[in-house]
Amino acid sequence: MPFMLAYGEEVVISVEISHSSPRIQEYNVEENEEGQRLALELIDEVRDEAHANIMEYQKKASFYYKLRVKERFFKQGDLVLRKVEASGVGQRGKLPPNWEGPYKIKSVQERGFYKLETMDGNEVPRTWHAQNLKTY
Repeated sequence: MPFMLAYGEEVVISVEISHSSPRIQEYNVEENEEGQRLALELIDEVRDEAHANIMEYQKKASFYYKLRVKERFFKQGDLVLRKVEASGVGQRGKLPPNWEGPYKIKSVQERGFYKLETMDGNEVPRTWHAQNLKTY
């Protein structure tokens, strides 16, 4: 449990302290100290198990995310539209168009990053990620 991982002992609810519960009545200091020593010896195993659970959860989350992601790949010479929001130019708000262009892929820089040029042959500054581009 997270509380045990953080503080090394189980939670005692304040109601159990004020109203005598069987758990409080049967409390034995020697057994508790022995249990604490045992828990401290096993804390590494508890942490490893918690870490394994986190890794398993992240693996599943990554798998389901990748199922829904549709990667975009472009080749040199493809015509694309560029997201206005990413370029930072033009009007903002609800009514202006969301995409501008067309642009031509001048070169592929890295996986998912592209250099663009206008239809006149002028190079567009900086590289653009495929997330901000779509086919024309």
